[in-house]
Amino acid sequence: MVQPERVCMEHSGQCKAIATLEKNDEDIFTRLRALEIAVWKAAGATGVITGIVVVVIQKVLFK
Repeated sequence: MVQPERVCMEHSGQCKAIATLEKNDEDIFTRLRALEIAVWKAAGATGVITGIVVVVIQKVLFK
């Protein structure tokens, strides 16, 4: 039975590929966090606007 040749991770490019994936993960996490914050702000603004509209409609209808 032939034993497979052992290849050093550094010289096979695996270490560089792993480092690249880790860097991409950091970039993606940063972008996702910014997107999450934007969504929460939009949801808050929508809630405030909806509340104001409801109050205005109540004032107009029950005047």
